[in-house]
Amino acid sequence: MFGFGKLKFRGVDKKWISDEAHVEDYQSAEPIGRVRLGKLCLYYRDLGRKYYVPYEYIDRSFTRISECQPDDSPAYYYYRLILVHGETEFANLIFNKEEDVDRIHTLLKERHPEIQYGYVPPADGKERPKFS
Repeated sequence: MFGFGKLKFRGVDKKWISDEAHVEDYQSAEPIGRVRLGKLCLYYRDLGRKYYVPYEYIDRSFTRISECQPDDSPAYYYYRLILVHGETEFANLIFNKEEDVDRIHTLLKERHPEIQYGYVPPADGKERPKFS
């Protein structure tokens, strides 16, 4: 009646979809952390929402490593999967294992070979704000 339990995905264009093709693609894709790489799109969860990103929208992906240094404890690291369109970082997904992020990069390259890998500094030399 109210659509509870029905899968809905928010796109990069801020529109919601819930068609059967995307739902089946999402459910058949293997999860890697909070990311799923389907045949149609990359899906991820963030702040309680499910997002979909067509592979054609992703221009570049790279890994950013964040170090946390707690008091009197050894440092630990977070591995962030960063997705870029144009010069804008539109997704910043945190993982505990670097292997998961590396696997996603490999699968992205298999699914859409046009996606570039690696960080490219801004042309004007000004560092863009990063996600926290």
